[in-house]
Amino acid sequence: MAPITLTIKPRVQKDKWSLYWKSSMMTKTEMLDDFTLSIEDPSLMTGAQLKSKVAEQFGWEPVDQLLRLEGFEEPWELAMYKGNEIPSDKTLSDCGIKDDCLVVTVRKVLIAEGWKMIGGGDDDSSTDEEDF
Repeated sequence: MAPITLTIKPRVQKDKWSLYWKSSMMTKTEMLDDFTLSIEDPSLMTGAQLKSKVAEQFGWEPVDQLLRLEGFEEPWELAMYKGNEIPSDKTLSDCGIKDDCLVVTVRKVLIAEGWKMIGGGDDDSSTDEEDF
């Protein structure tokens, strides 16, 4: 099979994670600069390997080294092709990627949010909007 070029559109999804409620209180998605990735044979590369290459490109820690906060059970990374998720255990060609195409990837980042119950006001968050 001939080599293909993937245009990667990376995103970072920042979740303000409540330690009290054990859920996301706010989400912000940042678009990073696109880059291309040359793949020798899409039938030999899995979704997990693709996500690993994207993490390597940005110097991110491997997902198995990330600290999972209580209540967070979603996958840390995801890759999408034509609106469908590329499963980690499937090859790119199994997902229909056989020619040059566009792939959107998302890396989730948790920002722990603690609580300060001072004065009972509405502004009881310990994380300012500027920190997020």
